[in-house]
Amino acid sequence: MVKYYFIAVLIIYSFAISEQDTSKAYSQKLDKLRTELGMGENTEFDDIAYGLLVKKLDSLKIKDHQLEDGYEWGGGKIGFDVYLKNNIDRILFSFGSRAFTPQEIKNEVAPTSIESEKKIQKETKIVEEKIGPVTDLVVKKTPQKIEKKRQDKPKRKSDRKSFLSGLRIGSGFGKSLVKGASFSDYTSYFEPMLSIRAPLGIGIGPIFMSLGFESSKYSFEATADTLASYFGSGTGPILFFDLSKVIKIGGDKIGKYFMLGSASYDHGSGFVAGYDLNLVFGSLPVSFSISSRANIITLENGGNTYWVSAYAGMGIDIR
Repeated sequence: MVKYYFIAVLIIYSFAISEQDTSKAYSQKLDKLRTELGMGENTEFDDIAYGLLVKKLDSLKIKDHQLEDGYEWGGGKIGFDVYLKNNIDRILFSFGSRAFTPQEIKNEVAPTSIESEKKIQKETKIVEEKIGPVTDLVVKKTPQKIEKKRQDKPKRKSDRKSFLSGLRIGSGFGKSLVKGASFSDYTSYFEPMLSIRAPLGIGIGPIFMSLGFESSKYSFEATADTLASYFGSGTGPILFFDLSKVIKIGGDKIGKYFMLGSASYDHGSGFVAGYDLNLVFGSLPVSFSISSRANIITLENGGNTYWVSAYAGMGIDIR
């Protein structure tokens, strides 16, 4: 519902700004932009054009926060059209292409302010000084070298991740804080846990689901000699759901995951669910984690019970 509401607002807003530019002048600007991006004549500004624009801006070391959400989450074609309508003059100027021809500038109803004219003249002067005429053969090859460097420039962070990106191997210690009736009279101790999150997975909208594996110990010591104690471990496959793009608190510094899986216990079988909060230390592949796990088990004797544990630990993260 939020996405469709956002698209509806964009549609209304696009009609509100439609009088800012004439259809003919705007079409000429779009043709200039197509030329800058290497697009064919009359090619639609779709998700492919969106990607070409982002790469072009990246090659010029220009960061536009309006494009961070991507094509779909930025409103799709409608959102992209509104963005171009509002920013095409600035984009063309950034590419070194004038947004208006001299005749178009003459026909503008609102004249350029004195301050803007001075800024344009100042920036034009700087560009002219940088691209002065040269005759030396070595210098003539410089534009090719610059273009090659732009082509060799590392791609966006989301494109240059290795095949191990997303892998995490973590461990921690925890203790059961809440116990079912079957274990209410038992004493529990601190227990280790090993968690592995594989880089394999699939994106579901803003949520990325990946595979994993976990193994954790449990200990419930009976307080009476007539009762049996339960000491063992539970292991099984896990599904991790990365909610970092949904829950944006903490940004990229904190990884937010929900997990769900089945487990085979030494005294039965059941399910486990919980969450992970991984605090990343700068650019280091290390994180501190706070986790919680709820275990639901069907015991071999036919009874059902549960316990909820809290953990703290460290991990190695490949990003």
